[in-house]
Amino acid sequence: MGRRFLVSLALLLCAEATLAQVATTSSTSTSTIDTKLPVAYAYVSSTHYIHAYKVWANGTYTSITGSPFPFAGTRKMSVTKSFLFGADGTNLVSYSIHSNGSISKLNSIKPAIYQSVGCDQAGYGTQVDYSQATLYYQACSSGFNANQYLSFHIQSNGSLQFLGGSGGSISAATQGTPVDLTKMGGNVFAFDSYCDDETDQGVIQIFKRQSNGNLIFYGNDNHMPAAAPGSAFCMGPVAADSSNHLAAAVFRIDSQPHDAGYIYGPSFLASYTADANGNLTTTSNVNNMPSLPVAGNNGANTLSISPDTKYVAVGGNNGFQVLHFNGSNPPTNFSPALPALLPGHYIQKFGWDKAHHLYVLSAVYGSGTYTTYLSVFNVNSTGVQKASGSPHYIANLTNIIVLSLQ
Repeated sequence: MGRRFLVSLALLLCAEATLAQVATTSSTSTSTIDTKLPVAYAYVSSTHYIHAYKVWANGTYTSITGSPFPFAGTRKMSVTKSFLFGADGTNLVSYSIHSNGSISKLNSIKPAIYQSVGCDQAGYGTQVDYSQATLYYQACSSGFNANQYLSFHIQSNGSLQFLGGSGGSISAATQGTPVDLTKMGGNVFAFDSYCDDETDQGVIQIFKRQSNGNLIFYGNDNHMPAAAPGSAFCMGPVAADSSNHLAAAVFRIDSQPHDAGYIYGPSFLASYTADANGNLTTTSNVNNMPSLPVAGNNGANTLSISPDTKYVAVGGNNGFQVLHFNGSNPPTNFSPALPALLPGHYIQKFGWDKAHHLYVLSAVYGSGTYTTYLSVFNVNSTGVQKASGSPHYIANLTNIIVLSLQ
């Protein structure tokens, strides 16, 4: 079970497959978008740089003056209207975002001085709350009795003031990559998730934001969608919308007789609803959940809900899918269901802007090396269309964050 979510890029197809394309209509209304101005700034980190782009209404993008910026090693990023924050496993760095989208370094801190005993290793995740007043840093990727997240107040000059640790821990997660925090609308609750390696039980950790912004562990939710007799589901990554719902990638685990272990997969997409106290309920079950062929038996790598809450993107080891997200009701496929997009690509990370653009970081393994790409897709009610110029090769990509401008 411990290998369920270990990343195995070597399993990717050795050749880049042809991109599947559907729909030809524009994803946004020209009456609401000024086509003379960029709709977003996209910041993409690599081993040695942060690349910055202006993104236009049709999904094409151009480099911002000065890009790429020589800031090395950034793995996870978050953004406000004025600042970009990046974590490299040792430092938490603040950058100023200038009026033209360019960035410059402001200061950095070493969050390890605030970490509690019990962290197996430093985490890399960062997340800004809805008020853009607090930054949450993933202090531990696993560990017992560990402060899973550290909270920092974002001061007016971009510096960070430590508020406290969350508590909570990931004791024996199957995911090989760090678990991501996702914040829910209303700015009260946040969540992460994993499949416990020792019990094969799905876990959604619930965190509650205090009045000063500090995030505190609130409790665990362990109930999974109803499965067929003799089967069960375990939890993969989750993503929150701007209301009170979660999308959750789950995978089936079927026990075998005589302690022969488990049969894993396939994968499905569920939804949960949180009440005012953070309690989760689901109407998803084995009969109404859409399947996730891009995730297969290995489980989903990442998923993300669009800002308007209409769509959810799910990435796996063999491309990604886009589905309708229906809040408390189970997600549904487009009609007809969309084919897998970027087949043969390992999907690393998604981003969205408010102009209905989906940003995709992906990797392809071939000839003994990994090749990484940035792609932009236009998403609307009739389907998904690859924007001109995508996918774009950029060496050694690690993360993306998007700042909507319109």
